[in-house]
Amino acid sequence: MDFRPLSTTERQQLLNALRGNAQSGTTLLMDRRDTSFVGTTEDVTDDEVINAIKSVPCHY
Repeated sequence: MDFRPLSTTERQQLLNALRGNAQSGTTLLMDRRDTSFVGTTEDVTDDEVINAIKSVPCHY
């Protein structure tokens, strides 16, 4: 994977999203393919939650 620094706009959007998450619990959304930040939402669908749980590696 190639490193690509965030643009000024992307950086500001991510900082605002992180502040919103810390202050009011806004959900951060990430792209499933490359884990890049894609926005925020107030509501999360059941499918998104299930996909997030399935993506966590489990080791016994």
